[in-house]
Amino acid sequence: MNIGIVVIATNAYFPLGIKFIKRLHHFYTGDDNIRFYFFSDTDPKDYTPDNFNIKYIHTEHAYWVHATNSKFTNILSLNDEPVDYLFYFDADTSVNDTFEASWFLGDLVGGEHYGNRGWMKDEKPFDRNPLSKAYVPKDTNLPQMYYYGAFFGGRKDKLLDLCSVLQEWQQEDKKLPYEPCWNDESYLNKYFHYHPPKAILNEDFPFYVSDKSGIQNTRDTKLDVLGIKEELKWAKDLLVDIRDGRVITP
Repeated sequence: MNIGIVVIATNAYFPLGIKFIKRLHHFYTGDDNIRFYFFSDTDPKDYTPDNFNIKYIHTEHAYWVHATNSKFTNILSLNDEPVDYLFYFDADTSVNDTFEASWFLGDLVGGEHYGNRGWMKDEKPFDRNPLSKAYVPKDTNLPQMYYYGAFFGGRKDKLLDLCSVLQEWQQEDKKLPYEPCWNDESYLNKYFHYHPPKAILNEDFPFYVSDKSGIQNTRDTKLDVLGIKEELKWAKDLLVDIRDGRVITP
């Protein structure tokens, strides 16, 4: 089975993306073929082992919102790729233990947001603008769960269908113009509210999301990460972690 992992790692997120794919590759214990699709402004070949199955897609972003809103378009560009499943992960996802792919395989899969049963318990942060394509009314009578925008995926054909709808919604809202309260995550939650996916509950999610590794102001497109990149280049063939903004090797 061929599984594609999609990562967007432009600007200051590049070091985090390199850390993520190297650790995912290291801790994966299954027999499936993992192929990385690395959307970035920096080619990862000088930062990863030569045997990595990785496709670099050159991408530049002027600001963070542009980057996060590019998820659906980027995934749709992989229509002809020879994979059975496609999964998107935020670049600042951290993998710290062994795993197999079975936990996240399904037709369409979403991850329960860690706040879903906490501060979101009484009211989910759905977009409430009735003019928006991301709109979910407060009086909805459907079961409510709030999902991460940091992780989603499924069978390639199912995911492409999902992304096609969400990209269309984005384009319609741009005409207003309107940006949903939680950007791409708002569209994803609108779709999953009416078409529930296989839900990975928070306690069953084996990775850590939004791990900035001590890199401050990652949304600043002018943030200087050249020092970290040089350290990563030196550790090209090694397992790495990043702590307090410094590269750590075993």
